[in-house]
Amino acid sequence: MRRGVLSLTVPTDTLTDISTFQGVVSIVLKDGQITREEKRLVIKLASLLNLDADSPKRVYDAIVAGEKLEGGVEIGRTKCLEVYAGMFQTAYLNASISEDEYLVVAYLRHLFDITEEENELVMNDIHAELEEHVEKNVIRSFGEKGFDQAKEVVDGLFNRIRSILPEGGAKGDEG
Repeated sequence: MRRGVLSLTVPTDTLTDISTFQGVVSIVLKDGQITREEKRLVIKLASLLNLDADSPKRVYDAIVAGEKLEGGVEIGRTKCLEVYAGMFQTAYLNASISEDEYLVVAYLRHLFDITEEENELVMNDIHAELEEHVEKNVIRSFGEKGFDQAKEVVDGLFNRIRSILPEGGAKGDEG
């Protein structure tokens, strides 16, 4: 994976739980505050990444201080897809989520280099899981249209992220 400079806190080499978390927290802190919805996503991400109780605070403190934390546990392909799916599902089920929160999901798709095919598989799995485990009235209230709209928002933001980076999406330091 090639990576271009998106931010000092975006992973440049191997993806780890810490580097992924730091990249997301840097995005939600871009405007200087964390909304209730952003906090919910950050907490969910920490859980999906199995971060220890002290890591989120260490990451937050490092970002505020303008530092980058190193280390962490490397994230494999399966874990990347699980984290992306969990974050998309969390964002989708939050009825008051804004485009800023969907940006986190789109960022993860970009960071994890999730292909269109992988994205479709993830979306199909999420949809099937929701139909199986969530009460039918909840599914009806969110509706098929809502799921498709959420996917379109994330896809649009993902394409926007790719378009603003060098060579249509390079994420790492080229030099």
